[in-house]
Amino acid sequence: MASSAFVLDPSVARAEWSRISTQLRLDAQTSLKDRNVHGQFATPPSLADDIAAYALTLHDTPTVRFLEPACGTGAFYSALLRQCDPSRIDSAIGVESDPRFADASRNLWGPLGLQVQEADFTRWISQNRSQASLVLANPPYARHHHIPPTRKRELCSRATAHLGLHVSGLSGLYVHFLLLTHQALAPGAISAWLVPSEFMDVNYGRAIREYLTRHVLLHRIHMFDPADVQFADALVSSAVVFFANRSPSPHRVVEFTYGGSISCPRDRRALLARELHPEGKWIDHFREPKTRPLRSTAVLGDYFRVQRGIATGANKFFILPRPEAETRGFRRDHLTPILPSPRYVDSVTIESDAEGWPSVPRQLALLDASVPLSVLRTIDPQLATYFDTAEPALRAGYLVRQRSPWYRQEQRKPSPFMCTYMGRGNAESHPFRFILNRSRAVGTNVYLMLYPTPLLQAYIDSSPKAYQRIHEALVSLTPDDLRSGGRVYGGGLHKIEPKELMRLGAEAISALDPATLAPRRSKQMDLLP
Repeated sequence: MASSAFVLDPSVARAEWSRISTQLRLDAQTSLKDRNVHGQFATPPSLADDIAAYALTLHDTPTVRFLEPACGTGAFYSALLRQCDPSRIDSAIGVESDPRFADASRNLWGPLGLQVQEADFTRWISQNRSQASLVLANPPYARHHHIPPTRKRELCSRATAHLGLHVSGLSGLYVHFLLLTHQALAPGAISAWLVPSEFMDVNYGRAIREYLTRHVLLHRIHMFDPADVQFADALVSSAVVFFANRSPSPHRVVEFTYGGSISCPRDRRALLARELHPEGKWIDHFREPKTRPLRSTAVLGDYFRVQRGIATGANKFFILPRPEAETRGFRRDHLTPILPSPRYVDSVTIESDAEGWPSVPRQLALLDASVPLSVLRTIDPQLATYFDTAEPALRAGYLVRQRSPWYRQEQRKPSPFMCTYMGRGNAESHPFRFILNRSRAVGTNVYLMLYPTPLLQAYIDSSPKAYQRIHEALVSLTPDDLRSGGRVYGGGLHKIEPKELMRLGAEAISALDPATLAPRRSKQMDLLP
């Protein structure tokens, strides 16, 4: 039910101006790093208006019982007052865990009807018995590694208990907010959630996708253009999900809109709910059928085993410039050539010097030894002495403490082909780079390492120019090919994981020698998630 015309109370406008200045002041008190840790990013006023206005068109009861799960300074309640006749608002609750924001919201909006609860929403919701008819939410974007392990397990088990959903331990806090709010929804309640668009791509987003298809009636998902970051200081691209607390229907038409604004999207598609599957990538639904990537007869997984590069847990300690490592007198067999960051690699072909080190301006050595420290003191005392200088905090790091001995690195053989793990690009430029590696260097985890399968190795062994031809085939993948396989974050930052890369089409490689390179895909390849 759309809101009817009404006269805006001047006190609402005054409170909103005060809210904006208060928001800027409070944001300035916290570093960007801390705000990323806690996922605190305020909703821009124009976006809050757009979300509230559209949600109200779906709201079909005369009175509004409003809930804002992470209210901050009250951006959504402010938008509600501007888009809806206040006489329709029967109740309004805002929950906020940060006392600074809770106090600000209470002072600004308490006189205008908002009851502000200073509490951790994920705990407050378990004791709340009110039933909301309208939820407008911008939940914390905090990553899973900022949630204490015991708290994480508790949140996951609660979603399972309430909804029967398996929630991954890799889920960000926003996933738990969205799922736990279900218990506060009145029948038919309308919800609008401003969340990272990655939930449509990543494996841990399956819990949300399953919730939206099997527990509620999904109306619309609007995805913003990743190049148009909704939060100037956040590192994610965003989407808004609109749904009703009603039984799902396979015949329900769901809108997927993209770019522009909610009220005026750049692109629009309509799908039947039965076309949505929790295990699938929903990003593909924002493309017209003619431009959506088709399942290829040959995929890169037929020709390559793909692994992430080495994660040391402390690059500054374990990776040194080659001249420094050699000057310190470390044994040569404890030094592994390793590539610098892609920004220091200008060429798409890395040549090798006489010793197998990469011919790059910044040669780096990875320190790696497998023997106990007592033995190392005898065979390489200089390296043992260097390892003695490690700070306790470094030794206590998650990756380091998993290893035995703690300085032993992940083992990777040099790969003849590499792909950068992340990058930016547009319709004309590639977000990722394929590199032909002729050296003994391995890569850090900002690279993907491509190892030829026996099928491709047979072709390599039969042709002296095979490496160059394969590299040219990889480079021939279009920007759209590469973007369709990965995921995208704020500001147009693209990432691609090993399994995502293996799913990309590889007709250019199979065409190098159709008789020899006809794919013989294993069942495991067909089942890649």
